[in-house]
Amino acid sequence: MKIIAELAQGFEGSLKQAKLLLKAAFCSGSDIAKFQLVYADELATSDYKYYDLFKSLEMSDKEWKELYDYSFKLNIELNLDIFGEKSLKLCEKLGLSGVKLHGTDINNIGLLEKVANSKIKNIYLGAGGSYLSEIETALSILKNKKVIIILGFQSYPTLCSDNQISRIKYLKQKLIGKFKNLKIGFADHADPKSKSSITLAASAIGAGALIIEKHLTLGKIMQMEDYESALNPDEFLEFSQSIKDCFLAMGSISNSNDFGMSKSEKDYRKMIRRHVTSSKKLKKGKFLGPQDLILKRTSSRDFIHNIKDVYDKKLLVDISKNEAITKNIIK
Repeated sequence: MKIIAELAQGFEGSLKQAKLLLKAAFCSGSDIAKFQLVYADELATSDYKYYDLFKSLEMSDKEWKELYDYSFKLNIELNLDIFGEKSLKLCEKLGLSGVKLHGTDINNIGLLEKVANSKIKNIYLGAGGSYLSEIETALSILKNKKVIIILGFQSYPTLCSDNQISRIKYLKQKLIGKFKNLKIGFADHADPKSKSSITLAASAIGAGALIIEKHLTLGKIMQMEDYESALNPDEFLEFSQSIKDCFLAMGSISNSNDFGMSKSEKDYRKMIRRHVTSSKKLKKGKFLGPQDLILKRTSSRDFIHNIKDVYDKKLLVDISKNEAITKNIIK
């Protein structure tokens, strides 16, 4: 299980600010830090109302390389959202292991094909607002890549009732047998002031999500990009620790009688099992059955835990009520 710190456009075109966000992501327990690699011409035409804003977010290849080197120094994985061939080629040049395709590009066939033919190994496929048919088409194009479908959408913030976390289980059942190298993740956009800021992602883990994406900001008071659903670094650290604990608690089981339980649970089982004891006065020669036996704690050191092990055994001595049944008095 991995946690992605979604930093989006919070760097505001500043390498210095990007580095601060990257360090915050590292210090907050994230496994991956993700920015949006913005080139205005990949996102919009020049007459679009936010074109100039997108233009202000552009950084040079040299600056992105410096940011990548800084992530390597911090030992945190850097991923980038791409929106076209230019941003894809820069990610290849940087040697990134993973990129994200935004939900707006799930039916951008030309870009999907370019990504499929790229050197990038891991593709995070944003699927918020996407139809099943669109997801399946994208997966067919990306069939030779390791794909992580990221469910969830940003609604400033997204209401709990709108998340439809049950979609995680549905897609696992529908797609994982059909497509290789596929995982499901969840992008959490809960109100950061509510308890659901942690419980929503925990629910996604319980439903089978293996990647959790969460917005991180340097300070909500600064009202940076997507601050409406972002956590401050100290809050994000608590979030990361809590969600990783939830994943550990999910654990894994084996196809065996004891489920592959831990040593501590085996010790617990041994400690709490009561001893097979006579439920009444019994005579020598009696063949023991359920009506003769009861489970109680005793001082015996030669006790028997499993009551079924005593059924149909012959009693070799007379015993009183509430005596431990031991191996040396039955045959």
